[in-house]
Amino acid sequence: MSEPVERPAWTSTTVLRILRDPRLAGYAIEWEGRKQRTKDEDGRIVPGSTGRRAILRDSSGAPLESHEPLIPPADWWALQDVLNGRSKTVERRTGRVPTLLAGHGFLFCDVCGSVMVAGLRGQTRYYQCNRAGGVVAGHGGLVINMEQADDETARRVWARLTAMDPDDPEDREWLAEAARRLAHQRDTSGREAELAAARSELEHVRTSLRTLYEDRTAGAYVGTVGTQVFRDSVERLTAHEQRTTDRIKELEQAAAGAVAIPDDWTGVIGDPLGPGSTWAKWQLQKRREFLDLFVDSVRITKATGRGRNANTTDRIVIRWAERPEVI
Repeated sequence: MSEPVERPAWTSTTVLRILRDPRLAGYAIEWEGRKQRTKDEDGRIVPGSTGRRAILRDSSGAPLESHEPLIPPADWWALQDVLNGRSKTVERRTGRVPTLLAGHGFLFCDVCGSVMVAGLRGQTRYYQCNRAGGVVAGHGGLVINMEQADDETARRVWARLTAMDPDDPEDREWLAEAARRLAHQRDTSGREAELAAARSELEHVRTSLRTLYEDRTAGAYVGTVGTQVFRDSVERLTAHEQRTTDRIKELEQAAAGAVAIPDDWTGVIGDPLGPGSTWAKWQLQKRREFLDLFVDSVRITKATGRGRNANTTDRIVIRWAERPEVI
C-alpha cells in the first residue's frame, strides 16, 4: 500500500505554470533564466532557479510549432491576457440571478476598489461591495439600490450618445473606440481573434526581451560565445517585435470603419429607456454588450444620506471607454 501524500499534488502554482506553458498551443519551448544549483567558495549551496518556459523561435522570430496544439493558439494567447490581468473575466456563481452591472468585471466599490456583487433584502435588489466591512478603515460596507443604479448608468450613456458633438475630439475618440469594440463583437472573419493574439504575442516578445537583458545583467551570456548568442537573440526578437507591431497596425486599420455605430443609437427621440425603445426591446445580454461598448467601468461612492435623502444618482461614477494603450 502506498504511503499517504503529505501535501496536495496540485497547487495553484502548478496550475498556473501549466496554463502558461506554450506547449499547450503547440509551440516548441526553450528555458530562459534557468540556473543550476552550485556551491560557493566556502562550499555552501547556492540555490538555482527553474526559469521560465519561453517560446522557441526561428531565425525570423516567429514561433516554432512542435506538435498539434491542445488548445487553439488564439485561445492560449487570450488566456495569457487573462492571467496577466489585461482582460475582464466573468464571475459565474450558481444560484445567482444575472444582473446588468455586476458579475463581469464592470462594477467596483470606489472606497476600496473591490468588485461589487448582487444581493437581495426582502423584495429589494441591490449591489454591495464584496469586501467585508471593517477591513478597510472608514469602510463599513457599501450598498446601492440595483434598479436605480442600472437606470442611471444606462441613461447617462444614452444621454451622451444623443448629445454627441462631432467637433469635440473627446466625443469623436469615444465613439471611434465604441465602433472598434462593436466591430470586435460582430466580427466573424477571425480578424479580431488574430488581433487579440497578436497583441498578446507582442507582450510576450517584449517580456522575453526584458528577460534577456535581465539575465545578461545577472551575469549570463559571458564570453565571446555568450555575447554572440545574446546579440543574435536580441536581433531575432527585436525583428519579430517590429513585424508583430506592423501586423497589429494592419489589423487595426482593417477593422477601422468596418462597423459603424447605428444612427438610431445617436438619434433617439423621447425616453431612451421607455416602452418601445431599443433598450426596452433588448434582453439582458444585449444590454450588457451595449454598455461594454461605451463604458470601461462603473464605480459606486459612499452615500451621504439614507432613504429619501440618499444621493443615489450622484454616487455613480462612470469611466468612459478609452482605447487601451499598447506600450
